[in-house]
Amino acid sequence: MPAVLPAVGLPVFGALADELFGGGLGWLYPTCAVLGAAMAALVATRRGWWWIVTGAPVVTFVVACVVDYLAHGDSYRGAGLATQGIQLIAGQFWPMVAAVAAALLAVAVRNHRARRSHHG
Repeated sequence: MPAVLPAVGLPVFGALADELFGGGLGWLYPTCAVLGAAMAALVATRRGWWWIVTGAPVVTFVVACVVDYLAHGDSYRGAGLATQGIQLIAGQFWPMVAAVAAALLAVAVRNHRARRSHHG
């Protein structure tokens, strides 16, 4: 499985599901973003780990921006652009941090398993 599928697919799924069933980005979106980053790091190659870890906050933020804008585009008009933008940035800070932490944890787990399998 290519690493891009869980890295992008799960956050998109979570954001769309939250908007469709919850009326806004709720708990499912950050959960899917964190799981997507971890799963991507688990299936990526060693050379791909860098892209997963550094890309996790970007993917998390961009998906949230696009889905929120598509669902609530009228609130981004005029002065609402700055207000909504700042609220979105503030609301995505911890999901971005958690996505990076999950990717780093998955990389550490893979490294630990690889070392253990080489030593017996």
